[in-house]
Amino acid sequence: MNLTNKIMNENDYEPLANLLRDEIVAYGKLLQLLEGQRSALIQQDEALILSLNDEVNCHAACIKQFDEARKRMVGALHREGESSILVLIDSINSAHQEMFKELVREINRLIRESQSQLTRNQMLYRRALDISRETLRVLSPGQAKRPNLYRRDGNANNQQRNVMVAHVARTA
Repeated sequence: MNLTNKIMNENDYEPLANLLRDEIVAYGKLLQLLEGQRSALIQQDEALILSLNDEVNCHAACIKQFDEARKRMVGALHREGESSILVLIDSINSAHQEMFKELVREINRLIRESQSQLTRNQMLYRRALDISRETLRVLSPGQAKRPNLYRRDGNANNQQRNVMVAHVARTA
């Protein structure tokens, strides 16, 4: 069966379009959760931070399921079982092609925005951890390590950071 004819049958392309729309909604929800996480970090609300961490992790698993479902669906619609949605979209010869391209563009934009927000939140986490360590150092000199200095990208400037993070992870 010709792929173009198959995808142009409304019954075949509509589930893929709906899946892409659902994926967009899921990424929007993830951005909302990450923004809430950022606010909780700034407000230093520990209970909300922990709650949002769980929600973000659950939602990331949900997004992974959408991604896997999309790949399966694209593979089923593609002649050779290939899982590239861009190759599939390029084979569409109709007005639907632009709709699919725009849905994919929006998903990619939301992925980039989510990654950016996640990077900012990770920087806030690191700084909050170091502030806590500094507070402990002031309250109990000799018990806590000195806080890190930061580079422009928000990462710690010293090499001991990985050792300290590994220690925190082992003791948690």
